[in-house]
Amino acid sequence: MSKISIVSSIYNAEKYIARAIESVIASSFTDWDYVIVDDGSTDNSTEIILDYVKKEPRLQLIKQPNRGVCNGRNNGSKACNTESEYLMFLDGDDCIEPEMLEIMIKYLDQYPHVGLIYSDSWLIDSKDRILNLESSSLVPRFFPSPDGRFEEVPDYIPETPFFSIATGICRETGPVLRKSIYRETSGWPEWLGQGYEGVDLFMQMALLSDVHFIPKKLYKYRQHETQSHKSLDDESHVEKLIAKWKQAKGLTLEQQAKITQVIEYIPAYHELLLARDKLYLSVQL
Repeated sequence: MSKISIVSSIYNAEKYIARAIESVIASSFTDWDYVIVDDGSTDNSTEIILDYVKKEPRLQLIKQPNRGVCNGRNNGSKACNTESEYLMFLDGDDCIEPEMLEIMIKYLDQYPHVGLIYSDSWLIDSKDRILNLESSSLVPRFFPSPDGRFEEVPDYIPETPFFSIATGICRETGPVLRKSIYRETSGWPEWLGQGYEGVDLFMQMALLSDVHFIPKKLYKYRQHETQSHKSLDDESHVEKLIAKWKQAKGLTLEQQAKITQVIEYIPAYHELLLARDKLYLSVQL
């Protein structure tokens, strides 16, 4: 049995997967299992991972034909330890700080009403150099005020508004999920384009439980030249996401009110999302 299961779905990640694995192995919290799904890689990713599997019994490799990152995450979550309490989905080119798992798990143990927790992030380049040393939160939390303006939630408040989840705040932070809540969702949406798959899943989680934020930089989100940028500027994906939630059935009045607010205000907020992504993509790699 392990306390937390970590899942990575990777494709041609030979340049960075070792760093991801090493960051997990270096964790101060050691009660974990780690499933890596190789989603049809054509490079040396498999060989690199197998070298670690031989030495690390908590690590498991699954190989499959290329079916997309969401399919890999869904399959990986099914293959992890059935008795673990928590889940983390770690991108194969990102890393975690040594204390991340310990801090996140202690928090979730203390607050059983919280189903998802995430932290602030470092932005790193291909050589592990930190790009946001002096900046505040990588992705600010916003919510619409009664007068139609967007207000920011201060860092000292852990509770995260549902609207903020719909803006994509968790995409670059490696959130930790309570598995009992995750099992009530439909999992990673394989029908939705990359960049929005996390938004849909985390909205499902946020309708079922509280979402909290830890104002510490515990996750390292990498930007590099071979990355498939998870941009939120594809309006077709926005439209597909909104169309799905417009048709949602069986919601309580409280849940429906949250969805209605997102549908009403997300088009206006979308312009801020575009500006934010353009700013991130302009960083010199």
